[in-house]
Amino acid sequence: MRRPLRLLWNETERRSRVPVRLPVGFALIFLFAGIGSGFSPEPLMGRRPVADAINTLVSVAPQAVGIGGGVVLASLLLDRRAVTDLGLDLTRGWWRGLAGGSVLGIGIAASGVAVGVLGGHVEISGLQMTGGVAVWPVLVIAAAGFQLLYLVPEELFVRGYVITNIVEGFEGVPSVPRSAAAGVGVVVASLVFYVTHSGRGTVFGLMSAGFAVLLGIGYVLTGDLSVPVGIHFGINMSWVIVGVNPQSASLVELTAAGTVAESLILPVEVVIASLVAATVAVGVMVWWDRSTTGRVQIEPSIAYPTFRGQRDTPPSE
Repeated sequence: MRRPLRLLWNETERRSRVPVRLPVGFALIFLFAGIGSGFSPEPLMGRRPVADAINTLVSVAPQAVGIGGGVVLASLLLDRRAVTDLGLDLTRGWWRGLAGGSVLGIGIAASGVAVGVLGGHVEISGLQMTGGVAVWPVLVIAAAGFQLLYLVPEELFVRGYVITNIVEGFEGVPSVPRSAAAGVGVVVASLVFYVTHSGRGTVFGLMSAGFAVLLGIGYVLTGDLSVPVGIHFGINMSWVIVGVNPQSASLVELTAAGTVAESLILPVEVVIASLVAATVAVGVMVWWDRSTTGRVQIEPSIAYPTFRGQRDTPPSE
């Protein structure tokens, strides 16, 4: 094969190289996400809390399926890799990582709100349990389902697909250490998060990008999505329960003089405190990685693709 073509096509792996397939994958994923966002079904009539919660859950399903489906197609057709190679190998203690990540996420959200309340930037104006003890748990389950339905495909795309491809793409470049490649992947994923979240305001976009650094580090240290999914879910669901993101499942009513994003009770002081807590969480993850593995390293499996039908163990660093 001529040299110019070798720069674009990997004959051994029978697929295009990362600079070609990653933009094509982006286009495919955004195409399917756009198609999904054009549908917003609401199967239940009426405006009762349970009906509203279920309608909200179902309405996001087409876009979530679009994002997830786009990632799966890009992985199978463009990357020729197994979908489990994007951090969805549920046999690797995935649920333990999900639980640990959720605890970190809850801690980050709780720290931000606590600083806001203690500093007088946020006021607890009341407590509520919509529908009483019989209905409220159903609303919480529906809210949790909504969060998972949306954020799992999002993490699969931004962390699993983007970071994995970037780290793998740099693996054949001797002058670029794997840690530097992972750093590039985390930064690019954070930029994607900023772009996709800045529609709610610049500060909200910057906060999302800051959280994305934490989520990306969680992914590159472990090689699976359980920790970033858990952190993401812990933050989002905690914000629902404590009233930062007021919904029928919220247990606390908050008020604040200002907010960085419409429909949220999120003053800038809470944002700053939450980002400080996220920085502490990075240290916790690094400490945990060192204490369990004996050293801190980028998970080698991210750099070596597992092609469809292949189950080889990647070489260690």
